[in-house]
Amino acid sequence: MAMTLNTLLEQRSLDLSLVAEGDAGDLDAPISWMHFSESPDPTPYLEGGEILLTTGLLMPANAPDERHRPFASRLVDAGVRGIGFGIGVQHDAIPQWLVYQCEATGLPLFCVPLATPFIAISKAVARGISDNTGQNFARMYRNQQRLLRSVHTLDPVSTIVSRLAELIGGWAALLNPVGSIVASSHHALPVDMDSLADALAFSVLGEAKFTVAKGYDIAIFHIASSTKQTLGYLVSGRKGNKGSIDHPLVAEAASLLSLAVTGTADSNRSLANLRSTMTRLCLEGDADTVRRFADDVWNGMPVQPLVALRIIGRQDALEDAGRLFEPFRRTLAKNTNLAVFGMVDGDMWAIVSQSNARSCTEQLTHDGRLTVGQSSGVTWPDMPRARHEAYQAGAEALTSGVPLIRYGSDRSAATLESVVEPSLMRAFADLKLAPIADLTFDLSTGPHTAQSGADTTIRAVDVLWAWLRSRGRTEEAARMTGMHRHTLTKYLASSPKHCTSTLPTPASPPNCGTPAVSRASGTPWRNRNPSDEPEHSPNKM
Repeated sequence: MAMTLNTLLEQRSLDLSLVAEGDAGDLDAPISWMHFSESPDPTPYLEGGEILLTTGLLMPANAPDERHRPFASRLVDAGVRGIGFGIGVQHDAIPQWLVYQCEATGLPLFCVPLATPFIAISKAVARGISDNTGQNFARMYRNQQRLLRSVHTLDPVSTIVSRLAELIGGWAALLNPVGSIVASSHHALPVDMDSLADALAFSVLGEAKFTVAKGYDIAIFHIASSTKQTLGYLVSGRKGNKGSIDHPLVAEAASLLSLAVTGTADSNRSLANLRSTMTRLCLEGDADTVRRFADDVWNGMPVQPLVALRIIGRQDALEDAGRLFEPFRRTLAKNTNLAVFGMVDGDMWAIVSQSNARSCTEQLTHDGRLTVGQSSGVTWPDMPRARHEAYQAGAEALTSGVPLIRYGSDRSAATLESVVEPSLMRAFADLKLAPIADLTFDLSTGPHTAQSGADTTIRAVDVLWAWLRSRGRTEEAARMTGMHRHTLTKYLASSPKHCTSTLPTPASPPNCGTPAVSRASGTPWRNRNPSDEPEHSPNKM
C-alpha cells in the first residue's frame, strides 16, 4: 500500500490530529515526500505529491497579509497533499484564517504538537515510501513469475492473456495482424475493438500506445517476431484514468506473447487434428476408446444424457465456436461445462450434456454467424443416431434460414407434419396399410404357441409398429409384442399382401411364411415353409 496521509495520521506515536479533511479521496492519495518551509510561497521548491510542514513563523495570527492571502490555493495548484502545522513555536493554535483557506480550497490540514519533532514525521514518511517501494518490487516479481508460468501451460497464448487481465484487474485481448480477436480474457469485452482501429496503426515494430475509452485506461502493444514480422496486437484495459494500468506488466506479457504465438500455432494444429479424430470416434459410438485420453484433450467428458451439435459456418466463426468450448483457458468467467468437440468433415461437432445444451446453443447463435443442428438426447452407445439427427437438423436449419433446429421439434423436418398436410398423410397411410389393416397372425399353432387363456391372435399392424419403434431390432420388438424372436422373424419375412381379407379365397393357398387368419372370415391361411427359402432381414421388408 502507498504511503498516504491517512496512514500517517494512524501512527499514534506521532499524535497528529486532523483539522481540515480536504476533498474526498485526498487522505488516501499517495505521498511522494515531505518538505519543511516557512516561506509564504514554497511552490518553486515542490514537485507535487508532498506534505508541507510549517510552524507559521512568518504567518500573521489574525488575518492573512498580502503574501499569505493565496497561500492555500497556491499549494493546491502545486499538487501538495496536505499541510502539517506545528503549534507551540510561533502560534499556540493554527490560525483560523488558514483553517478557512484549507476548507475552502479542499486542502487537508493537520496539527503537529510541540512534542512531535518534524524529523519524526520525515522518518515515518520515508519508511512508508521505502516499504511501499519494496512491496511494489515484490508484487512485480510475483506477477512476473505468474506470467512466466503461463508459458508452460497447454495453451500459453490464451493463458497469458487471461492471466494478464487477472493481474491488472481488468481485461485483455490478443488480436491478429488484421485486427480480429484471437484470444480474450472475457467473452464480451467492454470496448469494441473496431473503435481502436486508429490506435492499431503502428509505424514502428514493438511500439506501444496508450489511450482512454469508455472510462478505461487502455494500453496497446505491437507484437512482432524476431524476423520483424507483425504477429498481432495486445490490447489491455483497466477502469480508471490514463496511467492507472500496470504498463511494465503489460509490456512483459507482450514480450512473452511474441515468443509464444509462433510455437503455439504448431501445437494448436496438432491438438486440433487430435480432437477431430477423437470426436469422429465418439460420433461413431466408440467413446470407450477415447475416454482414457479425454482428460488431456478436453479436460474430461460430459455427463450423460448427451446431445450432438453440428455447428456450421465460416472458418473464423467456427474458430470462435471452438474457443467457446475450450477448457484450457484460464479466464475470469470460465465455463466449467465439459464438451467433446472437434472439426469433422468441414463442420464443428460438439457433444455436450443435455442439461447444458440450451446455454451452449444460445452462445453459439447469438451473433448470427453460425447455424446449429441439435440431436435428441442419447447415451454414448447411441451417438451414431445422434450424429445422424444433428446432421439432418443442421441441413434443415440451413435450408430454412434459422440459426438453430432441434431434431424432432415443431420446426424440424424430423416431424412428418412439417412437410405433409395431416389429412393427406392419413389418406396415404390408410391406402398403404389397407392390405394388412384387418390381418392377424394366429399364435395358437406352430412351435411357439400362446399361453393358456391368453389371446391367440395378434394384429399384423401391431407387429409392424413394434418393429418400427424398435428401429428394426428384432429382439426388442419381440419383447414389445410378447413373442419369441424367431416367431417375429417369420412373421416379418411373410408376404401379407397375398393374405388380405378383402380378396376372394384363391384356389391354392398362397405361401406366406406363417399361419395367418382373416379377422373378417376367420379362414386360416397356410404359409410356405420358411426353410424352403433363404432368411430375409427385417430391414428388407
